[in-house]
Amino acid sequence: IHAEANKFAYQTGVKIAVAYGGAPIGQQLRVLERGVDILVATPGRLVDMIERERVSLKKIKYLALDEADRMLDMGFEHQIRNIVQQMNMPAPGARQTLLFSATFPDN
Repeated sequence: IHAEANKFAYQTGVKIAVAYGGAPIGQQLRVLERGVDILVATPGRLVDMIERERVSLKKIKYLALDEADRMLDMGFEHQIRNIVQQMNMPAPGARQTLLFSATFPDN
């Protein structure tokens, strides 16, 4: 998603960042500290950054959650809902939230 977003944003001035587990968090945080317009993140890494008070969602315009199917399968629905509904995000009309998945569970 991050690579595709970069293609669409090429030469537009739109700043895009990616945050996911399994990669060094330090570099991801440095990019975020410069400010971003679009954040592509896995729920676990995003919650980690928010809980460390290194990320605020107060001014976010676009939030893309990748691997949503895996997170739901692993029981992280509460975490996803917490990000979208509880963590100082702008109202739904003031931001766009995208959940990406190859498949979603029936329930």
